[in-house]
Amino acid sequence: MNSFKVGMLALYAFTAFACVLVNPVVASAHVHKQATKTDKVEKLCDFAPQNDVNIPAGLEMHGDGIDETTFNAVIDKVSSFYSPIIASKGGKLNVNRKWTDGTVNASATRQGKTWTVNMYGGLARFQGMTSDGFAMVMCHELGHHLGGFPRVKGIFGINSWASNEGQADYFATMKCFRRVFENEDNVDALSNVSVPEAVTEACSKTFKSQKEIALCQRAGMTSKVLADTLYALGRRGSPSREPATAPSFTTPSTAEVSTTDNDHPLAQCRLDTYMAGAICGMPYTEDFAQDNATGGACAEERGDKYAFRPHCWYKVGKRKP
Repeated sequence: MNSFKVGMLALYAFTAFACVLVNPVVASAHVHKQATKTDKVEKLCDFAPQNDVNIPAGLEMHGDGIDETTFNAVIDKVSSFYSPIIASKGGKLNVNRKWTDGTVNASATRQGKTWTVNMYGGLARFQGMTSDGFAMVMCHELGHHLGGFPRVKGIFGINSWASNEGQADYFATMKCFRRVFENEDNVDALSNVSVPEAVTEACSKTFKSQKEIALCQRAGMTSKVLADTLYALGRRGSPSREPATAPSFTTPSTAEVSTTDNDHPLAQCRLDTYMAGAICGMPYTEDFAQDNATGGACAEERGDKYAFRPHCWYKVGKRKP
């Protein structure tokens, strides 16, 4: 590789406007040419895998998703908790409110001390989206900034600020959703919701008070909203990214990765991860470690028996004897 190409590649690696790319070889080629349809240049900080769904403002069907007032209220609510937290870590939270943008996704980027989350109206308008679900999506994007280990290293190890997709999901329920909704009347919030017995049993395994169980149940039901959204998006196109069987609380993934997968897991695996975070008893005030699996988490490496990162995306390190 000549000096010009090396210089261009280094320049590209240092521009931290967006998240790292899945395939460094493709990333190198992407400096010099536009990606073809077969190139995999998927950003690691999107909520959902890239998709072609677009729902412009005003074209949503009656009853689909949330309206603009709720869109802004959710962002205000989550930001009120996390703006000061990010400030305490030397950053500044910047949320781009893209209500008129029909993109059905969300994303996180970082440039210097500016930690950005992009929230799109298209996802807010997607069928089945709820205010709780939209809050959890924002929690996922904040998880890329704050989720700690396992992180993703970019080209030459640069751009390694972002936690991977599975960890952002784990953060979303264990740290963020719990923090944001802890002091609400979660029992009342679930008064008209039929909570599956599997969710109640899982939550009751860790939590004992009605207040704690209700918060866990609320997180679990919101997790299903996101899993259903991801499944619906993944079933589009040919071939479908998702299998024929929809995600369920009673059919956890049996997949076992040989190395930790930094990309977007399938919807069932993500539901498993959300639920693991929801039922982990570690306090939301304890940050995840930046360089090890055990800090702030439920972890097999420490000997925990449940609520750890699922094997469908995470390769367990050395277990405690």
